[in-house]
Amino acid sequence: MTSSSKQLVTGALGFVGLHLVRDLLASGLEVVGLDKRTAGVALPEQAGPFVLVGPVAGKDRFFRYEGPVGSWELVSCPLEDAPVVQQIVSRTKPAVIYHLAAQSSAGQSFQNPAATFTANVMGTINLLEAVRQLPDPALTRLLAIGSAEEYGTHPPEHQPLTEDRPTLPVSPYGVSKVTQTMLCRQYAASFGLPIMVARSFSHTGPGQDSRFALPSFARQIAAAEADAGPTEILTGDLSPVRDFLDVRDVVAAYRLLADKGEPGQIYNVCSGTPLTMAEGLEILVGASDCQISIRQDASRCRPADIPYLVGNSNKLRDRTGWQPTWDLRQTLQGLLDEARKENS
Repeated sequence: MTSSSKQLVTGALGFVGLHLVRDLLASGLEVVGLDKRTAGVALPEQAGPFVLVGPVAGKDRFFRYEGPVGSWELVSCPLEDAPVVQQIVSRTKPAVIYHLAAQSSAGQSFQNPAATFTANVMGTINLLEAVRQLPDPALTRLLAIGSAEEYGTHPPEHQPLTEDRPTLPVSPYGVSKVTQTMLCRQYAASFGLPIMVARSFSHTGPGQDSRFALPSFARQIAAAEADAGPTEILTGDLSPVRDFLDVRDVVAAYRLLADKGEPGQIYNVCSGTPLTMAEGLEILVGASDCQISIRQDASRCRPADIPYLVGNSNKLRDRTGWQPTWDLRQTLQGLLDEARKENS
């Protein structure tokens, strides 16, 4: 047993991080989150269902959030700050680390590849080294979150993709995630650390910001319905085929992998169901109560993209018994309802 049952979540204020924190708290677990604060920008007063209470007395960089399922501590610290990361891990001695922190936009990685690598690669090295310095590092299980962008372009006839397919990334983000995965597997092999990799395909759901396509479409439609925006929806390329899950199914997979995953192994987290971005938009437009037109905006298209990306999750299912429970239409309707509330 570890000296602590704490769950450490990096990237805790992110889209998936907040869903994971809520799920862990609802299970009665003690959670410490880690997230960086941009210089000069205060921590959010409201983060998902949680409200910022204030700093924790006697703990530098620690803040407390409270919500309907309990309270948790957030440490304001970038993973790039190696000495502070080591201090936090040493103090927390977590039973499980969920490593979600990342620069997570493939599109943005083209604009700033150096920052993407600093966050995703150096941040991961600092976290792994901090775990390795624990008195008994083999007692801390770590789940690192990879990305289907690592696979890059494979012909549709070779899909759904299994974990043994070659990695051929087409974006700096994808390359950074391949590197992260290799580092995690190397630390598992070299130092005997219980590190698993979840290779996640596309996911969406409540709280996702409009840097990503489906919530962007939902917010544009909701604004048009409220006469707060044009009825013409601007899009990037709608032809790519993706494999979407609801974020709540993704969180369920992460928890199962943290508990049951085999160290050193990669597990696809995906539905196995192809969906074009055009089909996703069509579902949202079909749920709208006003006339919507669509126009492609060249500024929203990536310099390079993956035309078809669908995964096989048999390895995850066989190891953990995981099954997705959310229907994608239900998830997309939820995105639109959430966007409507923002305009009410």
